[in-house]
Amino acid sequence: MRVLHNLDRAVYATIQKRGFAYKTVRLRTSSGVDLSIERRTERDDDVTMIMARQAVWRTLREAIPDDDIVIRKVLSVTKRAHFGNMKPVVSFADGGSVEFDLVVGADGVHSTVRKQVFNNDDIDYSAAFAPCVIIGALLINISSSKRCGIWGFISMSIPKEVSENESVVIILGDRGSMGYSAYRPTNEGSLSWWSVYETEEPPSRKEVPREFVSALLQRTFGHWEEKNIQTILQKASAPFIYPIWTVPDLPTWGDGGVVLIGDAAHAMTPDIGQGTSQAFEDSEAFGMILGHVLRKEGISEDDAIDLAVRGIYECRLPRLSKIKLLNSRAQSKGNNMQSKGFEQEDILYGWNVEEETRKVLEKYSQPL
Repeated sequence: MRVLHNLDRAVYATIQKRGFAYKTVRLRTSSGVDLSIERRTERDDDVTMIMARQAVWRTLREAIPDDDIVIRKVLSVTKRAHFGNMKPVVSFADGGSVEFDLVVGADGVHSTVRKQVFNNDDIDYSAAFAPCVIIGALLINISSSKRCGIWGFISMSIPKEVSENESVVIILGDRGSMGYSAYRPTNEGSLSWWSVYETEEPPSRKEVPREFVSALLQRTFGHWEEKNIQTILQKASAPFIYPIWTVPDLPTWGDGGVVLIGDAAHAMTPDIGQGTSQAFEDSEAFGMILGHVLRKEGISEDDAIDLAVRGIYECRLPRLSKIKLLNSRAQSKGNNMQSKGFEQEDILYGWNVEEETRKVLEKYSQPL
């Protein structure tokens, strides 16, 4: 949210209207007994939102004029000087190709750009089906088994533990987990729900019949006694099941005029609920570093871009390594990432982009 606030106040305001700002996370057993209620530490005027990634995308898309967007399917990306070309080249499925000064691969966990960056490496950096499955907007780790997830939205009265305490509620059981929160501000009767279940193999297709999902939810969670879950199960269905994929640690986030951002560079399990946030932080930090090195005297534009690509990796890797470590600890304890202490909150929410980019730029003799 801080990145969006810095980017565009209008976008920031719209996001707040389209998501649910929560202050507490309530953990429960499947029988409805509260295990803990964890309150988010407030930092200045910062807020923590839960919302569909598609709603975030739509808000950003609406802020960009249609004339500034060209949609074409990318077939391949060739790095600068890879085949004697002076600039990175993007080849499209329609047969055309275009040279660019910089190619930003923000194309997700199955990134086409990442495949091109490492196409000569012996190591396979493809996404891997990770331990877990989700149903919804958040994921809770259940075991080291592979997982998939499902999520959806239903019209129903907002439970009082959500509306009165501005809470996200997460229920842990022996065969999976479910959670729910308001989809939008609590004066609207729309509830977001999600779940995680274990599986050895993901469905052959992401899109599945709604009745299959309804039966799966009833089979897995129908015996739970938590009252709101029973109400949700009467209405819950979804057309998609989402396998949880991760990206292995990369030795770099790009070169030759190509850079990877967000899930393309570091997708991890959504136990921490940080995927979109970390992509925003990547983008802001890269923009700041690139802007400063381009103003550096005595350096060509291509060298400045390469310096920025190296700089974003050095800037962001320590933070992401800490987040992954927290995630691993949570998984080993069969716990979730929505609780437990100031140190964790400081790691997740204490990022200072000005300070961290300054550290990298000072290494390159380019102080802010």
